[in-house]
Amino acid sequence: MTGPAVVFAGVAHSHPFADAANLRDRGARIAGVWDADDGQRRDDFSARFAAEPHATLEGLLDTGPDLVIATPRTPRAPAVVAACAAAGVPVFVNKTIAATEEALASLDATAAAGARFGTSSVLRFAPAVAAFAALLDGSRVRAVDVTAQHDIAGFLTPERAWQDDPASGGGTLLSIGVHAVDLVDAVLPLDRGRAVLESAIVVDARGSAGAVPTRSEAVAVVRADTAEGIPLTLTISGVPGPDRYALRVVTDGGLLELALGDGDDLGYAGLADALLATARGASLPAPWRRSAAGYRLLLDAAATIRTRREVAA
Repeated sequence: MTGPAVVFAGVAHSHPFADAANLRDRGARIAGVWDADDGQRRDDFSARFAAEPHATLEGLLDTGPDLVIATPRTPRAPAVVAACAAAGVPVFVNKTIAATEEALASLDATAAAGARFGTSSVLRFAPAVAAFAALLDGSRVRAVDVTAQHDIAGFLTPERAWQDDPASGGGTLLSIGVHAVDLVDAVLPLDRGRAVLESAIVVDARGSAGAVPTRSEAVAVVRADTAEGIPLTLTISGVPGPDRYALRVVTDGGLLELALGDGDDLGYAGLADALLATARGASLPAPWRRSAAGYRLLLDAAATIRTRREVAA
């Protein structure tokens, strides 16, 4: 029996290549690919996965796929989601989906109209993250400290410099910060049906570049409080060195810690399982309202950091 047809709208970084390999291994058919900005990456993807290349997004969607996985350059993401919604096809967007308030508002409007789309850091699907969430289940959380470290050397190359541009890819704070906020959202208990980040307000945010030749920030520290009085500290960094994603949660029952690095299962397999289920009719992973809450927190922090930097200049 032929597996579900999955198409790729944009191949702007490495994630869609991993997604396609994992989905193909699970029986999905990688049916097509489109990319508006990098024809060579589109052609490389097409050759690797025997996916039909398309010159337009409309042509890709006209093939009637069961699922779209979208990884366009960030400024294109809202229009891609809207086009998929108009075609009646569910779409999962790899990070980063929005780098401006205008983009976030556009996505909110598309969601309000009933579009089926979701977005998430791959870390949400890591087995260790699910196990950590189970440990926290029922706990009274008092404080959360999260670290997301991912070397941004790749963002500083000419072909990926758009990711380092705050107005385009969102810079370090957005591109790496998505991992931080999604870790918080994935593990903290819900309160009265509301995710913790939906009530979080930025208290302070500071960033610096140091010796890293970035147009955004190499390191950012964000402090936020939730309506329930839980203080959150997010340390987001793109300095040289190995990846590290860590959580420290203080509860009434003690201190709980989680750390993931380059050699760990970071969730790619779990994401592929969830996407395959979506292609077969299940709900999309990661509800938009919860993902949007994380983006709002990061955009508020970005406004604080970048306004402060402009004043200092």
